[in-house]
Amino acid sequence: MNWEDIRLFLTLARDGSARGAAAIEGLSHSTIKRRVELLEAALDVRLFDRDVRGYRLTGAGETMLESVLRAEDAFLGAQRKLQGRDKQLRGEIRLTTSDIIATHLIMDDLVSFGEEYPDINLTILISHDLFDLNRREADVALRMLKLGSSPPEHLVGRKLVTIKGCYYASKDYLSSNDPWKDGTTARWIGWSETETFPAWVKSTPFPGLSVHNRLDDLNLQAEAARSGMGLTVLPCFFGDNIKGLQRIPNCHPYESYDLWILSHPDLRDTARLRAFRTLLVDTVKSKNRELTGNVKQSVD
Repeated sequence: MNWEDIRLFLTLARDGSARGAAAIEGLSHSTIKRRVELLEAALDVRLFDRDVRGYRLTGAGETMLESVLRAEDAFLGAQRKLQGRDKQLRGEIRLTTSDIIATHLIMDDLVSFGEEYPDINLTILISHDLFDLNRREADVALRMLKLGSSPPEHLVGRKLVTIKGCYYASKDYLSSNDPWKDGTTARWIGWSETETFPAWVKSTPFPGLSVHNRLDDLNLQAEAARSGMGLTVLPCFFGDNIKGLQRIPNCHPYESYDLWILSHPDLRDTARLRAFRTLLVDTVKSKNRELTGNVKQSVD
């Protein structure tokens, strides 16, 4: 058996499509099919059933997958432990976080980090998922989690701060649609939910205002509110710094998310990751007032 063929078998088993696996591996789908057929011939067993839905593992394929996953875990575990001994302030760091944290909270400090450590190459993966830190899809995660929730037990990390949010709109929108007035025409900008009065609306100071228009992205929400589409809910460190937006008068910040920094325990002693984690912790500490909404917002 060729290890490359086994690795391609694993990609195909995970994706279920020759074209999807080919895109992941940067190969043609015909190459994927041919290599899997060579592996089946070497083992003298059929690993996949092929049909219009793609590739489905046979019983033999399931057995093969269990063994390959154990081998992959052992290999990745050895890789992490070896990399954890790395004492050099050079190499790759893969950070996964959200777009607003990257652009509105830590970007200036990331630039300073790169200037201080020019031999460290940083990759930022924008996502709202944790990513698989076991499989080195990322080395460090800076993630907003639901209040009181805990990250997976196999990861090491700490809660840095509880982020506060508030309610925002444009000055012009508020002058024409004061949400505190009886009979107001003010409306919320919604997310992907289909309800007119979803649960999050009922927990706001304006539970009687309906949702109109649905934009499933914080940047879109902020821009829409700034342009006068309606009221929105944003983290204070984000909303307070958007020109043309203001907190709705007489509304107070509330606890919205816990901000965690996470990594895999095997990588805790890697020098470059220690330096990077220190940077993130110090950055969050220095911006505690912005994160907790304890700054006076300047209104344009």
